[in-house]
Amino acid sequence: MRQSALPMHCAYITVLCTQAALVFAFSSSSSAYVTLSSRKFIGHITTKFSAVQAASVPSAESIAVELEDTISTTTTAPSERRILLLEKVDELLSSGDQTINQNILAKISLDVENDVRWAKETPLPFETDHSNHVIGDDYSETKEQTIEYERISVTTSSTESFPATTIALRTKPSTPLLIQNETTVLREAVETYWKHLSSTENNDASSKSRFTYQRKGNSEAHLSDIVRYYEQHHYGEEKQKQVSALVDKLLLDRVYPWVRDAFLSKEDESNGDLYVYDAIFIRYNATEAENIGAGQPLHRDLGYVSVNIMLNSQDEFDGGGTFFENQLLPVVLNGGDGTSNDIQPLKPLGPGHAIAHYSSDRHAGSATFDGVRDILVLFVAAAAAAERAPKWEVAARLKSKARTYCSDASSIDEQLLCRVRHHRLAIKQVPSDGEAWHYLGMALLDYHSYEVALQQQQQDCTKILSILRLAISCLEEATTYTPCDGRLQNNLGIAWERLFEYHQSREKENEMSTADSGRLLNNIRGQVAEAFSRSIQIHTLFKQVGCDVNTDYESACLNYGLFLSKLDDFEGAIDILSLVAANYEEAQETDSGAVDASRVLRDASNLLGFCKRQIQK
Repeated sequence: MRQSALPMHCAYITVLCTQAALVFAFSSSSSAYVTLSSRKFIGHITTKFSAVQAASVPSAESIAVELEDTISTTTTAPSERRILLLEKVDELLSSGDQTINQNILAKISLDVENDVRWAKETPLPFETDHSNHVIGDDYSETKEQTIEYERISVTTSSTESFPATTIALRTKPSTPLLIQNETTVLREAVETYWKHLSSTENNDASSKSRFTYQRKGNSEAHLSDIVRYYEQHHYGEEKQKQVSALVDKLLLDRVYPWVRDAFLSKEDESNGDLYVYDAIFIRYNATEAENIGAGQPLHRDLGYVSVNIMLNSQDEFDGGGTFFENQLLPVVLNGGDGTSNDIQPLKPLGPGHAIAHYSSDRHAGSATFDGVRDILVLFVAAAAAAERAPKWEVAARLKSKARTYCSDASSIDEQLLCRVRHHRLAIKQVPSDGEAWHYLGMALLDYHSYEVALQQQQQDCTKILSILRLAISCLEEATTYTPCDGRLQNNLGIAWERLFEYHQSREKENEMSTADSGRLLNNIRGQVAEAFSRSIQIHTLFKQVGCDVNTDYESACLNYGLFLSKLDDFEGAIDILSLVAANYEEAQETDSGAVDASRVLRDASNLLGFCKRQIQK
């Protein structure tokens, strides 16, 4: 094998990046990442695990020294820190900024225009379409209805200086979005549509969607397809007019006024015409889902506001509801012992009632374990005002389109920098977008891996080390905005681990004094342990409330166990890996687990066996 010309600590990073890339593939398979602040753990996590997690956490001063050419998240004012971080990113993207940025934003604007054009071709009305309102006998008058609602909030501190965080809005008993006979009309309409699909060549269409995550036990139908079906197959009949008129009245007189009053009244860009980006009936059938429960994984919606309308009684199903990532804020920020008894999924008050939330807020459809749960979800967006799309929509599209748009770049280098640029632009639109900071950090981490491989023949590690430090700083910045994202913390642990391996190799080369290197390595090790531990804690809480986070939970356990085993802390690794390794045989016996999940469990099981053998020696 030809020897690398790098100093050993540079070559060591090369090996590390290969390993980290393999493990990271597990974490990124669900396009997710993590963060939090609590050092208390859920009861089933072992005492020895807690002791490992409580290992020395770096001081502000030591981390400031380590991130010397980036910005410490612990010693700089938030606004100043954010500005300085973005200046570092801009230095990396110095060439051709304006032209490239304008081209990217032009693509995004075109996407927005195409979506608005598509929405106008559907039978669902825009906010200003009152003149085209369909009139049915039951809906002969059109009048905006004032929707009374309550805010569902969590409090992260007992002091008044920390305001409560609003999770969602929920309609009050006096003003449901649909009354009983209206929910009956819509449920009968979707049942008729599904029966039609089952009798045609498209008999699997109810289980496919352009928009949602598919899970066994879920059936779906787009509201626009149902209205169009009734227009085509029941033209001139009373039923067709009834369905169309009801949908028009629901949107024009109830949903749009509620969204504008509750969400857009304080926005700078509030003049855009509201419309439905998509609207989907979802049926969660616990019987068809068998043992896993019927639900949706953690995700964010496209659109601005998501409105979730309950269509059947709670008496008809067990479980279900929407669980929001930010419901964990009191546990994560205050170090509480939250359990499934005091953190529960949110549900509307009853059939016809709704909860509404920002589409960008990460949430999950908690598993329905018995019976059938029917909902109608409306994803409401706003058309561009004054030929300019709303900033929140531009940011969402920049994040979601980064990999697709950048795949056309002529080189790997350009692809990676293109991704960095997309997420940098998203932050420019919405500076407090934690997901954009997260994705920016991960794009930089991938760029670091590329630079390591590219610069094997160079003696200077300064550039690749600065990129790694910048990636860590951006991930740390993300944690200030999305402190309950378990994936983020997992990826932050991976990034800190790379830095740990780098300094460990420097110590072996005697490039640092023993005392200095010992303190620094101990501090960074504490950061790695805390990040992975937080990821495990967050995902444990999600599992308790019926959210499908198994793959992310298993990945965090594997990554942490691997890190400890490389430190020869085999007992600590066994404690962590034992949390998931026992699930390997169970996963092999079912067909519901993804290939990636099986690979994670297999690797965890193999690593657990290795660690046990080391202890027995």
